[in-house]
Amino acid sequence: MEKECSTREPKWRSYFIDLYESLKISVKLLLIFLMCFNFFQTDFTRLLNLKSNVNESIAEVSNDTRTRIFCLIFTNEYGNNYIAVHGQATWIKNCDRYLFVSNDVHAVLEPLLVKYRDRWDTMKVSLFHVHQYYANDLDWLLMVYDNNYVVLENLRKMLKPYSPDEPINFGCKMWDNDNQTYMHGGIVLSHEALRRLVVEGFTNSSLCNPNDSAYASEEMGKCLKNLGVVDGDSRDAMGRQRFIPFPPEHFLTELSPEKEEWFVTHSFYEINATTNKLSPEAISFSDVSPATMVTLHYYIYKLRIFGRKVLPQNVTNHLGNNTQLS
Repeated sequence: MEKECSTREPKWRSYFIDLYESLKISVKLLLIFLMCFNFFQTDFTRLLNLKSNVNESIAEVSNDTRTRIFCLIFTNEYGNNYIAVHGQATWIKNCDRYLFVSNDVHAVLEPLLVKYRDRWDTMKVSLFHVHQYYANDLDWLLMVYDNNYVVLENLRKMLKPYSPDEPINFGCKMWDNDNQTYMHGGIVLSHEALRRLVVEGFTNSSLCNPNDSAYASEEMGKCLKNLGVVDGDSRDAMGRQRFIPFPPEHFLTELSPEKEEWFVTHSFYEINATTNKLSPEAISFSDVSPATMVTLHYYIYKLRIFGRKVLPQNVTNHLGNNTQLS
């Protein structure tokens, strides 16, 4: 019997030793996997995972009192994964509600499906949908493309003096080739402007073009004028654009007329030595790359500068008018 027990003991010991060694290997493999996952995690994701540390007072405002902005974002099969997902992960989170419009399905974006991205028919279908299903959930409607970056807090500040019951729209005001005005760089419609478009305009061919057109923004401008919707002035106190039809780097020093001749010649407002600077109250940037979008979001909402006070508005304006980057 003693002999039999002595032969069994090494087998049990060997079993536990093998189990212990297997567990050690599993733990090591798990640690290696976690290290590799952290190493290969994209810079975009790292930036977006940082805790926000500004605009906390705005986030604490009751949804019953603050301006409700519905964001309508137009994208397509290419933009869905290229840039729209980055917009959804950054600035679009600050919309009260939002809806993507695309010509292709996407499991994350869950867009309203249309045939084209930027045609007049697409815009009409999208606005019909928003008015039918979300009219009671919005005060203002913001329409942008997937490559726009929008600072919603600045938009709310600009809209504060206005009522959503006014027939008014905002954006970067431009002249088209027929000497009609339209909004560029993003379009903001009041609740009443949206109602007039859908209820009165889209059902009346004498007020709004019933046919499709490649120039959706221009057709929108003509339709709004026929409906008595006025153009709001979205510029800051110094006359600088807040809806900027370029990436931010185009405006950081000053606008180059040679490079952006179409904007200088078609802008409704004069572009001069003051108005060609970047406004500290900027609301929207256009043609923004995914990298610039995430970088902007980091600088605006994540970056902390300890011990530095915010400059008074008059000082900011002074620097904005006279300081150029070398």
